Amino acid sequence: MKPTIKVWPVPRLTEQQLRELFFNIVRVCQLVPQLHVYDEDDVIVGFPKDAMMFGLGTELVVEVGVPSNLTNITEERCQGIATEIGHAVRAFFYHHGFTPSVQYEYRLTHGGMLE
Repeated sequence: MKPTIKVWPVPRLTEQQLRELFFNIVRVCQLVPQLHVYDEDDVIVGFPKDAMMFGLGTELVVEVGVPSNLTNITEERCQGIATEIGHAVRAFFYHHGFTPSVQYEYRLTHGGMLE
């Protein structure tokens, strides 16, 4: 089972920008030993294609799914991981001229996938 991260809704980005954001998220996950993320194949990152229609594109949600088999991660650490990934996402968007508000949340998932 792999950790899953979902960032939505994202503004229109180029393929290169999406890849940059993906690898920024992977790098943050690699800094958390408990996640066992050693390269991009060890984590699932999704960017649902929802268009930003409400809130003028200023609010993003970052959902982090921590597989239930990673029992050595406390609830507080899970929230900390979600916050760290959220900060990386926000920094990426600021760098590219967006100023979104970012909400972070995590869920313990069974099977590694967010519903």
